[in-house]
Amino acid sequence: MKHASLIVGVLVSISFALYALMTPLIQRGVDWKVYDLYSEHYSTPAPSNNIIIVDIDDQSIAALGQWPWPRYRLAEALRLILEARPSTVLVDILLSEKDRSSLINIQDQFAAELGIKLEFPNLPQGLDDNDAYLSKVIYGSPVVLASVLSQNDVYQQGLCTTQNIAPSTIKLPISQPAQLKGIICPLDQFYAASASTGFTNASIDADGLLRRVPIIRQHADKLLPGLSLAGLMVMSGGQLKFGQNVFGDFISVNGREIPLDPNGNALVNFRGKGRSYQTVPILSLLQGGISPDLFKGKIVLMGATASALNDIVSTNLDPTFPGIESHAVLIDNAINGDVIVTPLWSGNLEAIVIVFTGILMSFLITRKALAASSIVGLIVLSILLIVPWVLLNYFQIYISPFLSLLNMLIVFALTTAVKHYTAEKHLASVLLSIANTNFSIIESMATIAELRDAETGGHISRTKLYVKALAKQLQTKDKYKHEVTDDYIEFLYAAAPLHDIGKVGIPDYILRKPGKLNEDEFKIMKTHAQLGGKILKQIEAKVGPSPYLNIAIEIASGHHEKWDGRGYPHGLKNEQIPLSARLMAIADVFDALSTKRVYKEAMGFEKTIAYISEASGSHFDPSIVSAFLEIQDEFIQISNSIND
Repeated sequence: MKHASLIVGVLVSISFALYALMTPLIQRGVDWKVYDLYSEHYSTPAPSNNIIIVDIDDQSIAALGQWPWPRYRLAEALRLILEARPSTVLVDILLSEKDRSSLINIQDQFAAELGIKLEFPNLPQGLDDNDAYLSKVIYGSPVVLASVLSQNDVYQQGLCTTQNIAPSTIKLPISQPAQLKGIICPLDQFYAASASTGFTNASIDADGLLRRVPIIRQHADKLLPGLSLAGLMVMSGGQLKFGQNVFGDFISVNGREIPLDPNGNALVNFRGKGRSYQTVPILSLLQGGISPDLFKGKIVLMGATASALNDIVSTNLDPTFPGIESHAVLIDNAINGDVIVTPLWSGNLEAIVIVFTGILMSFLITRKALAASSIVGLIVLSILLIVPWVLLNYFQIYISPFLSLLNMLIVFALTTAVKHYTAEKHLASVLLSIANTNFSIIESMATIAELRDAETGGHISRTKLYVKALAKQLQTKDKYKHEVTDDYIEFLYAAAPLHDIGKVGIPDYILRKPGKLNEDEFKIMKTHAQLGGKILKQIEAKVGPSPYLNIAIEIASGHHEKWDGRGYPHGLKNEQIPLSARLMAIADVFDALSTKRVYKEAMGFEKTIAYISEASGSHFDPSIVSAFLEIQDEFIQISNSIND
């Protein structure tokens, strides 16, 4: 068929375009990994000097005693801050229960449970009730307290459930990410004394990273503000407006527009790693080491970074980012007008770019303009990579290039393969072209996996050379000379880079952890072998079986199996383990032990070789260990020639 390659390119492009139109960007995990790569090279704005965080840190907990503290202590800290007249104070601490350390509550407890009436003679008025004292301190002040939205029934709803920031004339512009059944409120006396409340629920993506801060949520017929939005409303007088501009929905507080995604979240423009804002330990404040004038006119956030209080989240820039700082960054973004926006029409734009570039590449290849298509392809690829970075860096707009890039790669590969198929008379040439196409597509996946793991710079290059050398040595043995053919060795060499492809599904906070994994993290890490096999089997189901894919599947899923059956994921033993996986096991372990990692030093070649020799018959196939020992010098030469 004369125009078969053009038709294939058009159909592939239309398929990708339909996916872009039907799948919102917020639901596409790989696109957000691309976003992370861009944001790591983003010109981070400087944090605002007008924001101060009062930190309940580990040193403060150690000095002042276990949490929760008596409320008079929080009240005293707030009193010192409020004396300086800050513009607003956000308290990221849930005060939903009475203070049991209050003398009045202790009296009630003794009377109810033991029938004993405690007396505290000569006690100054007001010191018997910590909650009343805290209410008195915050009354009439710009203090915003925390609440928590719950997907479970709440035993006793507080007054904060009556809060509603939505004007009665508007239609609520958000969808609901989860069904909310209740709100855990601050005590009613605190709610009545405070300027406002805001929920503190985080919005964590499927990969465990925080990229967005919830701004608004709907509960029943009411619209509730997040802590950062409530603080902005108190600071600016509460002038709130909903609207839609060329990019999509937004919420405006006194003219400061905050773009919203369909779930009512804002995409945070981080100021770098955590702890970038001016931070005051609460211990220093209470001990008089901080002048209250520091807080004059400032936006103050009080929260905890103490490890025992577990208010730490992971971002792509910092695996230990303080939860309180996510609210600080969002307020900073809103004031400076640099909240990152993903336009509602980004899917439409992606579809147009996909169809245009796909048809252009297909047309050039069909017209036998291979040189022209290569040049145009490089130009288009450069544009697709650079333009999103420019939009993000200078205009705080994120439009993902991932589908457009992947479409171009697959269109180029498939149209070239189809064209070759229609032009060639011999089936061997057709099969070779399709194999090359599969190699190109799947090798690109290995590149994505490698980019996510900074420790594997030379690992992939070395291990594929190790398995090739080992297979060639095995080919000289009578036992394997019929199984280990030249074609088998080439497929093995090509498939080796995919042995850790399953790591694309491992969260960044585990993959990039600069230290030893704990038991739970290691359990998650071990799933990469089974996940790698699953990914490659899905590709095989779509493109059809091939010796290359079969070996890639064996390696990805079986390179952590052990000869004695104590490996994972399936506990295979002896020759139940595919030969390709047994070869990869030695190559992988040799490289892991003999090279330096952030969590360990290199073991050295002599000790590494001794370890593999000792593990013969337990971890490794004895016959392959024997072949390895025969060419150990070649392994050392390969390792020395390729550095991380």
